[in-house]
Amino acid sequence: MLRTLLVVFIVGVHAEKGIQAYYAQVPDVLRAYLVVLPHNIFRLCVPVFFSISGYLFYLTYKPTVEAYGRMLVKKARTILVPYLLFNAISIALILIFNKIPYIGDFNDLHRDGILKYLFGIYRFPAVYTLWFLRDLYVFFILAPVFYVVSVEIPLLGLVVFWTIWMYVPQHGLPVELSGMFFFYLGCLLSRTRADLDGARRFTIPVCLLYLIVMLTVSYVEYTQGTVAAAYQMLYPQEMILGTVCLWLLTGYSRFGDSPFLLRLSGVSFFVYLTHEPVLSYLIYGTRFIFHPSGSAAGIGYVLLLTILPFVLCVGLGNLLMRYAPAVYAVATGSRQR
Repeated sequence: MLRTLLVVFIVGVHAEKGIQAYYAQVPDVLRAYLVVLPHNIFRLCVPVFFSISGYLFYLTYKPTVEAYGRMLVKKARTILVPYLLFNAISIALILIFNKIPYIGDFNDLHRDGILKYLFGIYRFPAVYTLWFLRDLYVFFILAPVFYVVSVEIPLLGLVVFWTIWMYVPQHGLPVELSGMFFFYLGCLLSRTRADLDGARRFTIPVCLLYLIVMLTVSYVEYTQGTVAAAYQMLYPQEMILGTVCLWLLTGYSRFGDSPFLLRLSGVSFFVYLTHEPVLSYLIYGTRFIFHPSGSAAGIGYVLLLTILPFVLCVGLGNLLMRYAPAVYAVATGSRQR
């Protein structure tokens, strides 16, 4: 399923830390690879996850006080419990060992305080990759707001959230503004019962347009950096096109119903929760084996750091499901295969 592929993308984005750890100067070919894949294609994982979350949530949404209360309790169990649990484990490891390589150390923890590290208040949480869960729960809290907007000004609401994302400064805000746009996009598609199957005929032109825009954005980033005005304007539109492209591609059975991806989907959330510490320790341990250098070695190293943490976390998740199902249930918010 799509979520398995998206979790691979998430690991692929964060695997670039290995290059940052060992390369003082990134070779041109390696930099081109990083710009195209981790910086653009792989980063589609977050907007797609937000849009899918909004879509699925509003398929069964009931605008009543009772349903809202039950929903918040349920989402606290499935989202907040894993979020707080893995942040607490990371904080404990920092307190015991003074640091987790490439995640945080005692000085950072002392400066910002345990509560900010635990809850991710106006900063990334201890396991910074879990910021998505924090923002997602905030959006669930704001579910009535998204619902009212989808009823009163559905298409204008999309423009409003896009404008907020594009023009309101992100710095200092507690949640990611792009996530708000994509969550509402999913809400809108769900509330209007959009004919996603009928939209499949647009797959080829949408994907071709995405490819053109993605390559353009990659070229601008490669030559001018992410501060360029062209990049700032085009990158968000690339994310929108890429999200639509991936949604359309899942309509084809070879992609959306892949037996291999389906087998892995049951443990994909556990991989998301655990991959960051595993990845960081693998990067740290690299120094005792070899020191990557050059473009070919760098690309191979990043691919290894994408595949190996995923495989290790899948294996750990399957072991827990088999031999400690209660532990796995708590760790993943009682998610089952």
